[in-house]
Amino acid sequence: MKLFSTKHFQVIALILILCLSACSHSKTNHKLKIAISRERKDIDVRYSTWLEYQKIPMNYINLYPLSIDQAIDSLKKCDALILSGGEDIYPGLFGQLADTIRCGDINRHRDSLEISLYQTAKMLKMPVLGICRGLQMVNVAEGGSLFIDLPTDNNSGELHRIGQEDWAQHYVVFSKDSELYKVIGQDSVLVESNHHQGINNLASPLQLLAHSSDGLAESVGRKDAESGYLLAVQWHPEYAKRTDEPSGKIAGLFLQEAEKFRKSKK
Repeated sequence: MKLFSTKHFQVIALILILCLSACSHSKTNHKLKIAISRERKDIDVRYSTWLEYQKIPMNYINLYPLSIDQAIDSLKKCDALILSGGEDIYPGLFGQLADTIRCGDINRHRDSLEISLYQTAKMLKMPVLGICRGLQMVNVAEGGSLFIDLPTDNNSGELHRIGQEDWAQHYVVFSKDSELYKVIGQDSVLVESNHHQGINNLASPLQLLAHSSDGLAESVGRKDAESGYLLAVQWHPEYAKRTDEPSGKIAGLFLQEAEKFRKSKK
């Protein structure tokens, strides 16, 4: 006597396939989805490589190759946004068009893309991490302005960049009442720096979290936490050694906020 017919085996096989598919889908859904406004090509200094050192399951999407509409649609499916480092920001965005001649490379498409991404993330109350140019873009998007060239406009010398492109190191000092100070647990840290623009007039919705010896804003956050989590730093934590504790704590804090946001969407 047959215990199972061919039809029974087909039904069992279908159930097994559905179960495996559900498990796979569940694991995929569990991963964080991080959007990066523009990722680097060099794997050793990618923002994603820096975050992966935290050993948290995640996927990434580089939004830069996409059209603005496509990038916004992709961002809406993510859990957090990194506004990454890069070219100078077009001075016409903050009323200093005549200063364009004093800039290095500018990328008008990227400016438009990142302003749209930031505004979308803010509307969604999605966590945002701004790094170097990303900090400057946040300030401009919120109505603030920038120094075009720190050595001449802020008398900074080579504190933030050596020559036209070489990296510098300097200390940043944290505000004692800031969350960043509480997380890192140090009064100051040595950071990797490579930029010649910086915040001049701080946008009114933002608050200062850290500064350098020349008084430049080195980190900002939002005054209104209801608008979503924001942390922006002028230095490059992703360039630090993987064993650098302050750098790792910034990555961990950002991913923690991304996980909170992911859970809030359920």
